Amino acid sequence: MIYLVIIALLIILIFPYLMYQSKKPSGFIGLWMMKIWNRAYLPMVVWSVSQLDHKKRFKAILDVGVGNGASSKYLKKHFPNSQVLGIDISTTAIRAAAQLAESGLSFEVKNVENTDLPVGEFDLITAFQTHFHWSDLTQAFLELKRILKSDGIILLACEWSKLTYYLPDFRKQENLEQYLSNLNLHLIDSQRNGQWILYKIGKN
Repeated sequence: MIYLVIIALLIILIFPYLMYQSKKPSGFIGLWMMKIWNRAYLPMVVWSVSQLDHKKRFKAILDVGVGNGASSKYLKKHFPNSQVLGIDISTTAIRAAAQLAESGLSFEVKNVENTDLPVGEFDLITAFQTHFHWSDLTQAFLELKRILKSDGIILLACEWSKLTYYLPDFRKQENLEQYLSNLNLHLIDSQRNGQWILYKIGKN
């Protein structure tokens, strides 16, 4: 019985640290967790990207919260003629992601709430398993709107369980739609695939 209590206490103590690592990976633990995320979430990336209109050309793509860059690498492979930029707030993540850099695929340390990127730069902005961690969701959306082209798409995808835990108000789609409307954005489409959910968002 005492061992179960000890294990429970360890989990309680470690959980906040792991949550921090999921938001901003650092050190050996951060690198280790990013490798796990690749296995767990890359299938979600593949499914999400498959839901895009592949007749549409995406000249410039921004991938937000890239971890060690696997999602950005997939985007570049899937859209070989696109320029893909992956950003993350974590220097540890970007150092790891930079090993995947190639012509047309680059990585930079940036905060989604203030990217300093040009106005109307991107045709497609993606964020996989990350938007529920953004410190100021409204400011992040406003920044993404600023750097998105007038006919561009923001593609968000995550686990439904993470959405309901971190952003419970958005369990009801009408709440999300109203929230986006207040920011002069609109929900183009929403889809579920088992435990995953994706949103396509555009400018009004």
